Amino acid sequence: MTDLASIAEKLAKVVRMFGSDNPNLRAEAWKALVRTLNTFGADFNDLGDRIEHAGNGALSEAEMQEIYDAGIKEGERRAAYIQRSQNQARTTHHGVFQLQFPSARDMAAFCYQRIDDLNDWETEFVTNMVSWVRTRPLSLKQQAHLEKIYLKLGGEVQ
Repeated sequence: MTDLASIAEKLAKVVRMFGSDNPNLRAEAWKALVRTLNTFGADFNDLGDRIEHAGNGALSEAEMQEIYDAGIKEGERRAAYIQRSQNQARTTHHGVFQLQFPSARDMAAFCYQRIDDLNDWETEFVTNMVSWVRTRPLSLKQQAHLEKIYLKLGGEVQ
């Protein structure tokens, strides 16, 4: 079965032409449909399969596999982070585990080096932090955001 997803919009446009009252337009639609399928190396069986298995927006097997693989990779990344965090946890004199982040300056530099992996808001935030940490202490909220981004990018705590 040939995957028609890449030309689905074009096929839909041609199929809609069959609803015309004009017999010449319907004949042209038929020719266009045959031509489009042939150009793509598909036939009417492929078109029928596409209609029958449209799934109302359901994901294809390849899309589901891609999402599954990404989930497994993210789970492994998080598990590795938790393991590193547990291995690096320090015990305070009260017997409570406490993770030690690097300085705000070091975290900002670490994040800035990996700025291509951030969304627009995070990119702007990290860019600001690089200059701000030199001149003033961060607020608790800023510190928390910086730590979150630092961990997202694979930064380690001690």
